[in-house]
Amino acid sequence: MITRDMTLTCDVLVVGAGPGGSSAAGAAAEAGAHTIMIEKKSRIGVPVQCGEGIGAYLIPFLPFPIPPEQLIWTLNEIAFWADGVTTARSGKLWTTHLLNRAAFDAWLARRAEEKGAQVLRDAELIELTIKTGYTVTSATVKTPEGVREIAPRVLIAADGVDATVLRLLGFKPDKQTTCGKVLSYEMANLQLRNPHSFQVFLGDFAPGVYAYILPRSRTTANVGVGTIVPERKLRECYDTFMDLPPVSAQVSTGTIVQDKSGWAPIRSFTEQWVYDNVLLVGDAANQNFKPFVEGIIPTIIGGDLAGKTAADFIHGLGSLAAYPARVQATIGSLYAESDRLIPLLYELSTSRDPRDHVLRLCLFANIISLKQFEHLRRADTDYATITTIVERWNRSTFRQPVADLIERLGFLYLRLKRR
Repeated sequence: MITRDMTLTCDVLVVGAGPGGSSAAGAAAEAGAHTIMIEKKSRIGVPVQCGEGIGAYLIPFLPFPIPPEQLIWTLNEIAFWADGVTTARSGKLWTTHLLNRAAFDAWLARRAEEKGAQVLRDAELIELTIKTGYTVTSATVKTPEGVREIAPRVLIAADGVDATVLRLLGFKPDKQTTCGKVLSYEMANLQLRNPHSFQVFLGDFAPGVYAYILPRSRTTANVGVGTIVPERKLRECYDTFMDLPPVSAQVSTGTIVQDKSGWAPIRSFTEQWVYDNVLLVGDAANQNFKPFVEGIIPTIIGGDLAGKTAADFIHGLGSLAAYPARVQATIGSLYAESDRLIPLLYELSTSRDPRDHVLRLCLFANIISLKQFEHLRRADTDYATITTIVERWNRSTFRQPVADLIERLGFLYLRLKRR
């Protein structure tokens, strides 16, 4: 509704119409809260700034189904490469589905509108009025029609790594020290070794993180490299990666379709997800799983629970402080495991020791545990011994099936616990 001073009032204001924002807006509106979602871009979902993959193992945790037509390609394995050492993991827990993020984000926004949320496109947050602490009483929004005021009871910040809401609250989020920078392109006319394989490359060319080839079809893929070391020049890292023989053999005939570069949160901007009547969602809350920085589904889950928590608060059914606990009850153990890897990623980000690259391969492929990883590093294990671990794993006829069974049982337990 519009008051006499033309200020829009609402129960819930969502800033950002990515997967987290649209999920939050849809959940809040569906639960009966008067919800407005603003998006500074005129077209939701563009430009695309991610690899566009989602892990099949997380789909059962989704709060609502994704239409099959949104899944444009399926990768049934993750293949790892480090210093010429290779291995691969396959099966449901290592399956990746590719999205068309532009179409997917647009679908999520339409879904939020269908649930009753009002979506304002080309509407940029420029100022917040704060009463006490971090309590937001009004948001100033620039639109094509002029500047408007929106007065919410709850504000959900789903505005990505730019974190405009946090900045206006007085925080100083620094992408350079908390995020990985990614140089990525969608490429066509490729000669892919296996168009159904998510290829992960570890080495000096991707300090602290990894480089990748993520096929979208038989001849197209998202190809990128990331770094969490601000001093490293990303273009040089990318060029080094593209010159690797196993990479150049696949991409030398390729042409660039579009730039999909961006930032990926590794460390958190803040210590909390709740500040008075403000809830953080998605990249602003570092809602992704390391080491692959997989954020689409965790962000959808976080957004949905933020929206439901906000609606409960509006109806007098609960506190906003319940939001983190609700996420914890759903996928908290996955966040705990992910958080344990963050210090390790930064510790290894400046290492040029081939042993560390192969050890990361072992850890990322779940050939060894984090405890075993730390033991092998402390023991200053030689390169031959480390590569032998991978070779024995590749040759074994029982280790992979046993590992697959243990992993499946672990996720079955999580699903049962959630129910």
